Amino acid sequence: MKKGMIITAVVVAMGMSVPTGVMAADAMETSSAVQQEVTYEKIELETLPEAVVKSVSEGYADYSVSEAFQGSDGSYKVVLEKDNEKIAVFFNDQGEFLKVEKADDGEA
Repeated sequence: MKKGMIITAVVVAMGMSVPTGVMAADAMETSSAVQQEVTYEKIELETLPEAVVKSVSEGYADYSVSEAFQGSDGSYKVVLEKDNEKIAVFFNDQGEFLKVEKADDGEA
């Protein structure tokens, strides 16, 4: 009788641990697929979408545009300069602000 209870407890414990392991493996796959590095290719300033140009002129009127890049995800990176300081401003193709970073010297 004791042996039967022990075997039942072991089987139940093993059954509970398998679904948790499977769900954890699925979560790992999902998170690695989400993180994809965006690469940027330099473009002519004239090819920036009108919505991006409008956002830059409204939000950064006192900066001058030095370079523009298009991302592999369809986003745009615009390098702006003011008083020897360079920043990189990121927009989607609708001109909506995504983020701003200090521009590297290698970018401009």
